[in-house]
Amino acid sequence: MARHHLDIAILGAGLAGNLLARQLRQTVPHLKVGMFEKNDSTSFKVGESTVEVTGNYLIRRLGLGAYLTNQHIVKNGLRFFFDQEDRQAPLTEMSEIGGTATPVFKSFQLDRSKLETDLLRMNQEDGVDLHLGSRVCNIQLSTDNSVHQFSVQNGSQQWNGQCRWLIDASGRSSILAKQENLRIPESRHSVAAVWGRFRNVVNLDEIGPESFRQRVNGTSRRESTTHFCYPGYWIWFIPISQDIVSVGIVMERSAGWQEHLHKKEGFVDFLQQHRAPWALLQKAELLDIGSFQHLPYRTRQYFSQHRWGLTGESAAFTDPFYSPGSDFIALENDFLTNMIRQEEEGGSPNQLLQLANLSNAYMHFRYEASMYLYRDLYSLFGSYELLKLKFQLDLPLYYHIWLSEFMQDLHLNEDFLTDQVQEQQQVLNALSTFSQLFQKVECHLQKNKAMYRGNLGNFTDALEGIGWIGEVGQLMTPEQSLTRLRAIFARGFEQANDLLEIRSHQTIGQTLSTSS
Repeated sequence: MARHHLDIAILGAGLAGNLLARQLRQTVPHLKVGMFEKNDSTSFKVGESTVEVTGNYLIRRLGLGAYLTNQHIVKNGLRFFFDQEDRQAPLTEMSEIGGTATPVFKSFQLDRSKLETDLLRMNQEDGVDLHLGSRVCNIQLSTDNSVHQFSVQNGSQQWNGQCRWLIDASGRSSILAKQENLRIPESRHSVAAVWGRFRNVVNLDEIGPESFRQRVNGTSRRESTTHFCYPGYWIWFIPISQDIVSVGIVMERSAGWQEHLHKKEGFVDFLQQHRAPWALLQKAELLDIGSFQHLPYRTRQYFSQHRWGLTGESAAFTDPFYSPGSDFIALENDFLTNMIRQEEEGGSPNQLLQLANLSNAYMHFRYEASMYLYRDLYSLFGSYELLKLKFQLDLPLYYHIWLSEFMQDLHLNEDFLTDQVQEQQQVLNALSTFSQLFQKVECHLQKNKAMYRGNLGNFTDALEGIGWIGEVGQLMTPEQSLTRLRAIFARGFEQANDLLEIRSHQTIGQTLSTSS
């Protein structure tokens, strides 16, 4: 059997693998990159919605801005609608949180099948050694400076390969992660999902009276990632082309998930029970359906000084509510590319070990921080007042911390990474404090039978209170950054206290002193 040598072997030609291959060809073009995909062609996948870290990565790092703008849909932010307890409110009467202006930072709604097909072509034209219909097995990882070994099965043909770097981008198949026992089930947050593509969905921009359309100031609702929010679950609408919309349900299993939901009849029947979402789907054609019985999981290790790593869903997944999956791909691909580049530039084994350890610790931190946004909080999604409270903390923190750091490439600075890892508990403590506060407010509203009181007739601009958005990505002193962070926290506490009908702000100072 012939032996095939590569500098870098990428297992999987989905979104994570394709983006990494393109990044490597642009960063270390002298290295030979191979990509192995068990399927012969691409297909419809979920994960169509991106947010701003990913948008910045795709445009600035990979040069895909013009392609994505012309061939996909420029996203108009996140949008949330709220129903009554009987799930029968007309859409135009629902309370809404959403944008009223063109987003400051671009993100995209992706036709994943088209994007991956186009990236395969771009990468092959750029010199990536592409192997479709090829299943990788018998991986033997090196623990010294020698090459990794693996076998490839393509139809009736089998051959051996070797590489210096081996990257698992195989999605939930997680070839390397499963072989090395890296997967850790996530028992603290149990959610399931079912989804499908629909043709002829009613256009959100063409419904309702003029007053309903005017309250978003002429921007497009259809181009948003739209969430219909209920206690314990939510329904998404994501446009992926001019005539196709992805629709899905994500539900906490304890909120009533039933096995028949992942079948066509159960999926459609459940949607029919919700007046507003079903009004958009009555004449639509369901093209296909998919499901996951359990969404979140994590990994013991993302990167190794022995020249292997994981990216995308081969590593970890938290929750799709804020569309963080491709943000994790951007970070993981940046870390992998940085490690490979540094080794090529003569970095020592000790330097590679230090960088792998820092990058691992940071990704574990990001995973935990992300989980605090969802765990134990799904039950409050059905209340406009509660989700507004939560969203008006989560979005400013995303812009001020995660997006701003990424735009400045701070995550590629080892001193910065060291500080982040050392100080992570302060951030996690603050997120935990707010999670507990939100649950306390929920209990208060439940006790007073007020969960649905704000769900009709209200509207909130998604960027309300973020007048500083134009400064995101600019260098700030630690004092300036902390001042803004304190202001974000203080606003959250004030809004929570208003809902709790508490006028004293003593807890603000107490919490800020422990989390800053």
